Amino acid sequence: TTTEIAAEKTASFFGRLIYQLDEKYILNLTARYDGSTQFAPGKQWGLFPAASLAWRISSEDFMRNAHFISDLKLRASFGAVGNNNIKSDQWRVLFTPSSTRPYGAGDVPNPYYTYASSQLTNPDVKWETTITRNVGLDFDLFNNRISGTLDFYHNTTKDLLVQSTIPQTTGYSTQQRNIGQTSNRGIELAISAGIINKKDLQLSFNFNVGIN
Repeated sequence: TTTEIAAEKTASFFGRLIYQLDEKYILNLTARYDGSTQFAPGKQWGLFPAASLAWRISSEDFMRNAHFISDLKLRASFGAVGNNNIKSDQWRVLFTPSSTRPYGAGDVPNPYYTYASSQLTNPDVKWETTITRNVGLDFDLFNNRISGTLDFYHNTTKDLLVQSTIPQTTGYSTQQRNIGQTSNRGIELAISAGIINKKDLQLSFNFNVGIN
């Protein structure tokens, strides 16, 4: 227990490794190690890795005769990111002096203390994590006159940080908890084309559609 409200502090460490082979294969590895005082000691740190792999198909020998393809790349990625967007001190009990008349035992005014929060504390609260998965295709055609991307994705957020309703027999009505999970998946297509590209006249076409 404490009467002192701590300042919010975060710290992050980040590393990245990129490897490219023959201008055809690209590997990108990253990792974040994030810490936050929004959580109790022992739960303050979270590791969030990510990886992506790309294959430039247009650089392969079997694509030499496909002159209408300027660039063609297939890629896949997987990554995680954390969220600590909650109020401070959700994990510990805090007290604050009462704003009403102080208790006057022995004719000496003394403040008495009450709970500083109307929400039940939860020392087990931890990082919320969003996981993204993606497979995509990038293409440029006819000397870059037409370009586009096609993406398939599936995102999941787990350990959602939610202010949950709890039985009032606890003396409180709500508590911050890691509860529930959401996910969304879909397809996105975007195409752009340069129709006219002259000094005094430019005309382009852009199209995109998504299903979620």
